[in-house]
Amino acid sequence: MSDRAARSRSFESVAAEYERHRPEYPEEAVRWAAGRLGLGSGARVLDIGAGTGKLTRGLVALGLDVVAVEPGAPMLDQLRAAVPAVAPLEGRAESIPLPDESVEAAFAGQAYHWFDRERAVPELHRVVSAGGGLALLWNWWDERDPLQRELGPIVGYAGHEPYWEEALPNEPWFRELGRTVVESSQESGPDALVAHLSTTSMFVTMEADDRGRRLAEVRDIASRYGERFAFPRVTYVFAFERLG
Repeated sequence: MSDRAARSRSFESVAAEYERHRPEYPEEAVRWAAGRLGLGSGARVLDIGAGTGKLTRGLVALGLDVVAVEPGAPMLDQLRAAVPAVAPLEGRAESIPLPDESVEAAFAGQAYHWFDRERAVPELHRVVSAGGGLALLWNWWDERDPLQRELGPIVGYAGHEPYWEEALPNEPWFRELGRTVVESSQESGPDALVAHLSTTSMFVTMEADDRGRRLAEVRDIASRYGERFAFPRVTYVFAFERLG
């Protein structure tokens, strides 16, 4: 297994913590994507790389008929408990366990950057029906916030987005319809922030001594901002139409 593949599966060792500490997606972001793809209530959609169902539940809340696909059994266990209305399938983006043209759209939250794109993008094209589309979402760091700007170099998020422009889906499979950035905020604190970061692949795969040192540094810096503080976030959303 490649280093990238190993990191993509590292979340399985912290599945319960991932479910407990990772944020969901803002309703505005999910609604924008569904609207841009022209999806009505009852439309059948795929949530690929669904994890513990953080995006799945937002899609269900919009009245969509969701099939969730996730490769990690521990993550699937959390998804089943969190979103009992959905019966998830075990599978990968590179080999999706669905028939051709069986969904109106596919969604990927916090997942696309882990895919083997040369295999996954044609596979997503295969399962999406003609006239359908693809939406990609990422919750991300907001470095306009002084705390996050200070922590950026320590946690590895400084100065970049969660995606690479040149790696986004393109022809002959998909064409971009639009993109947006949704701003949101939630209350957090030093312990909550450390718990959240402990579920990221960088920290999960880090040597224990280094992980402990860095997380202690995060806690010390965050503590200067108080026991509770607002924690802004940006969510990047992309919509693509299926070609052909």
